[in-house]
Amino acid sequence: MKKDFLEEIKDPLALVREGQVVAANEAFRLLFHLEGLPVELRRLFEHYPADYGLFETRGKRLDGSLFEAEAVLLPFQDGQKQLLVRDVSQRRATEKMWLQAERLTAMGKLAGEIAHEINNPLGGILLYANLLREDLPEASPLLLHVDKIIKLATRCRIIAKALLNFGRPEDTLEEWVDLNQVVRDMFSLIEDHRLFKAVTVRWELAETLPFVQGNRSQLEQLTLNLIINAGEALAGQGHLVLRTYYQSREEVVVLEVEDDGPGIPPEIREKIFEPFFTTKKGGKGTGLGLAICHGIVKRHGGTIEVESQPGRTLFRVKLPKIHYE
Repeated sequence: MKKDFLEEIKDPLALVREGQVVAANEAFRLLFHLEGLPVELRRLFEHYPADYGLFETRGKRLDGSLFEAEAVLLPFQDGQKQLLVRDVSQRRATEKMWLQAERLTAMGKLAGEIAHEINNPLGGILLYANLLREDLPEASPLLLHVDKIIKLATRCRIIAKALLNFGRPEDTLEEWVDLNQVVRDMFSLIEDHRLFKAVTVRWELAETLPFVQGNRSQLEQLTLNLIINAGEALAGQGHLVLRTYYQSREEVVVLEVEDDGPGIPPEIREKIFEPFFTTKKGGKGTGLGLAICHGIVKRHGGTIEVESQPGRTLFRVKLPKIHYE
């Protein structure tokens, strides 16, 4: 009779006496990976009330895994209590995702306003730098300095545009983009930066590479972020590999950025694409670089993955090639 009553309930339900689960339905046994009864409550929950009522805690499966739980203890017969449990891990994850989305929206709005204010003076700097370049004679030693001003100001405009896109992502993904050229152009923007002065760069760009369809400025920001990320990991010395190739089986164009830096610890590897997650100290990082990369790749219908161990980290981006009709 008692067993029939328990099995009629679809949610995980158990009967508790003197701090032990003495009977449970199949849903409860599956939730906690139970093989036999009785089992002490302290083995199943991090904490629980001595009396009746609702409580929130973490459930402990017998294999050692944990989950977020909501539970209620209710009176039953013969000195027993009913224990009804729900696994709310997914709900909590969804709530966390919505909170992050709200935070991203606010950050995107702020970033867009800042980028707009920066963009106008940058346009003036580029205009006057180009006018100055036109006025200088071809043999002038100042040409090199003016070219660097133009190059770095252009980089700032790309970053400012990425901030604008972060707040208001562009929908047009209709350009035919040569990923090899994007890699060359983006590295040329930062090759004079102190991070890359003592870095040995190995180029492994495919001789022939299909075009990808997308938004060039977003793919530029993706590439720039991955290169800068590798440079920061190398801390100014080491080896950087920039690689592209076509994978015919999946019909994707692949970009790989590889460095021989310290690697990414396994415990944080799953978090690196989360917005605002950063390991940089002293407020030096916003935690948005790789989150922006992830968003750009997703909008282009591609995938981004990371392989890492001490002495080697590789970011791999796969983007679908253009299908000619």
